[in-house]
Amino acid sequence: MKSFYTSAPMNTPASAAWLLALLTFAALPCGAQQPPASAPAVALSYEQSSLLLAQRSDALQGAGRSVEAARQQAEALKALAMPRLNLDVQGLHYQKTVTVSLDDLRGRAQGAAANVLGGIAGQGVPGVDSGAVGQVIDRVQAALPSMFRPIPDEISARSRQSLIHPTLSTIVPLYTGGAIAAAQAAARSGVDVAEAAGDGVREAQRLSLAKAYFGQVLATQVLAVSRETLAGFEGHLANSRKLQQQGQISQARVLQVVVARDSAQRNLQRAEGEYAAAVQTLQQLLRSTQAVDPTNTLFVLSQPLAPVQDYLSHAEASHPALRQARALETTARHGTELAQAARRPTVFAFGSINLNRRNELLTEPDWIVGIGMRYTLWPQVDRSSNEAAALAREEAAESATREAWTQIQTGIHQSWQLTESARREYLSLASSIAAARESLRVQEVSFKEGVGTMSELIDARNALAQARTERAMAAYKYDLSLASLLLASGQGEQFQDYLLRADEHVNTP
Repeated sequence: MKSFYTSAPMNTPASAAWLLALLTFAALPCGAQQPPASAPAVALSYEQSSLLLAQRSDALQGAGRSVEAARQQAEALKALAMPRLNLDVQGLHYQKTVTVSLDDLRGRAQGAAANVLGGIAGQGVPGVDSGAVGQVIDRVQAALPSMFRPIPDEISARSRQSLIHPTLSTIVPLYTGGAIAAAQAAARSGVDVAEAAGDGVREAQRLSLAKAYFGQVLATQVLAVSRETLAGFEGHLANSRKLQQQGQISQARVLQVVVARDSAQRNLQRAEGEYAAAVQTLQQLLRSTQAVDPTNTLFVLSQPLAPVQDYLSHAEASHPALRQARALETTARHGTELAQAARRPTVFAFGSINLNRRNELLTEPDWIVGIGMRYTLWPQVDRSSNEAAALAREEAAESATREAWTQIQTGIHQSWQLTESARREYLSLASSIAAARESLRVQEVSFKEGVGTMSELIDARNALAQARTERAMAAYKYDLSLASLLLASGQGEQFQDYLLRADEHVNTP
């Protein structure tokens, strides 16, 4: 029998070459350790394996945390338009010196005294001689400069103090040119990006599971066919040696069977190695401490798929990659709005109150409220270039969205065609297997009766093994192409429904 990885005496069909890449990808190691060979395998259906993968996949857990981070970031920006309240507490140790000039005060005091004396001299003092009053006033006026001379030119007061200086202040944004709204909208788009990326990881994990799970099922099928084929050739060899001893056939014919038996034995050894690799791949993917024994078989729906347009319509509405591209496009648009907001002024209300008025600073008000406007006249970042860069990013995001949709359409058409081709191939092989079984039966009878040749018997045995292997491989190709089609159309979760509706199954011999 022919291995589905390497060549054998038989010709390798095109379907085997197609599956070579898929099975090689499925056999890539995932980092888990293989358990002891004696560890019993745990039986799991595809649905159970899918649930287990959702619980244990590091990729899915990481995607979930990224979504949570994006949501928390959007939540953090919800209060951007609300008042900002600050409590500032400062421990101060300061010294204040106050100097007051007395020159003007002294001059005005001396002038005022002279005016008072002049008024007394003009009015006189009742009962006192006016001449005596005049003499006294003249003497006092003459003495005024000397009387005010002790007053210094200035006086100074110095204060040194330690205090706690608490203030409560607020700033309320009234107009930001659209910056706040753009930032909040961009954060919400970031959530959409993270969720779409997480769904994309989930879809990719579903495809990896389909490759690993049904890859092991296929390896089981090929291993069983290889064992049965080897057992058949062992029987032919035993019969040939008996016929040789009876003199009915020559040594050359016996050697012909030996060569075929040895080839079947090598195919079995390859199948055993491929089966072991497939078991390890699925086990590692599920992070299982035990080998997994799949309970679902390779399957095919005999009815044709829905029209390709149905898958295209679903993909346009919900494909994770397309949703992510659209969300990134929206984010870039909000980035442009944010860059444009830098050209506009900001208006804000503010207020502040001193919470320790007993020890407030001399120059500080008890409280203050007001409205302010700020406009950057000479920014460090060129606003025109920054806005042009934002527009370029927006156009790049739009191009990426169109490219993503083109790639998705291409993938859907290819997967749809491959799935339908595998379905037709699988159904057509049913008659080939029936014909190969009948051919083998006829050749065995003919050989026993001495009519048929050993070459015809060997070819009939190999043809049956090849047809059975090709049918299993066609079913595997159908399952993987279907998983790829559902992934490409954004409905990977529907794979289990297709599995349940399948009316054709490849059971292990």
